Amino acid sequence: MEKYAKSSAIAAGLPVQNFKFIQAVGEALPLADASADAVVGTLVLCSVGDVNLTLKEVKRVLKPGGLYLFVEHVAAKGSSLRFIQSILNPLQQTVADGCHLTRETGKHISEAGFSNLKLSLTFLSNALLINPHIYGIAYK
Repeated sequence: MEKYAKSSAIAAGLPVQNFKFIQAVGEALPLADASADAVVGTLVLCSVGDVNLTLKEVKRVLKPGGLYLFVEHVAAKGSSLRFIQSILNPLQQTVADGCHLTRETGKHISEAGFSNLKLSLTFLSNALLINPHIYGIAYK
């Protein structure tokens, strides 16, 4: 994803040298405590091994007042879509790099202890089985 982030920065007129790209797992971010102004996660928490540990790491590396901006797909609530997601979840994990269709990611973020959380829910018409999505901002 780094090449896409770099090309987006260039397209937006932002100097690429102002960004530092680090490849790591969410459960062990190689950053010092309180060293990041923001953490951006797009469709990450569906695939990490431990959602709660990853969110703990996000909070650890954020400076006081720092922002966690996120977009995640979450399990559908009590519907035929949720039933289908449950059936397809093992296959999804195999073919999509560990991605879980049935994670309650919004609940995990809500319970992570951020000082303020703005969370919204939406459905994407072209995402079919990978719906709904949450997006928002959490403040340390």
